[in-house]
Amino acid sequence: MHTKKFFYLILTFLLLAIGCAENYGIFKRKTGNEANATKQELIDNWSDYDTWLLYDTRYNPPRLIAIIFDALNDDKKILVEGDSSIVKVKDQEMWSEVVKEQTTSDGEFALVWGPWQDPASTGVQEILGPDDQLYGFTIYQENAVVLERMELVDNSTVLLSGHPPRPRRGD
Repeated sequence: MHTKKFFYLILTFLLLAIGCAENYGIFKRKTGNEANATKQELIDNWSDYDTWLLYDTRYNPPRLIAIIFDALNDDKKILVEGDSSIVKVKDQEMWSEVVKEQTTSDGEFALVWGPWQDPASTGVQEILGPDDQLYGFTIYQENAVVLERMELVDNSTVLLSGHPPRPRRGD
């Protein structure tokens, strides 16, 4: 009898844990010309968004690992948590410096901070919440998993979470 109660208690706990661990949105990767056009549009129109810079602070100086764009003209909000340092872009001067630092010699905007990384691997993702509602965008380094999970905070707010990329040997 006690074994049966214990089994049902464990089963109930597992079902609750699985139910509460639901991911409430997706990161939809843009590819090819669509990604390049979106990336350039985001760079040019950064002031239409709350623009956030995510840095991996395990390095000195910290490395920019992702940029999040949260549209100003909607009622949706993006929050971010994790092991990274998060800095809001305050003005044109700050944004111009970020763009200058992240632009390669051949004019490509890329989040590249290691010799093994290809500038072409800087990607763009849509941040889609419940019912595929667009919450914003992220520019990120494709081979560095940064944002992995999205949770619904309330009807108009999502919380993104993840971790900085794992360091490579000799880095």
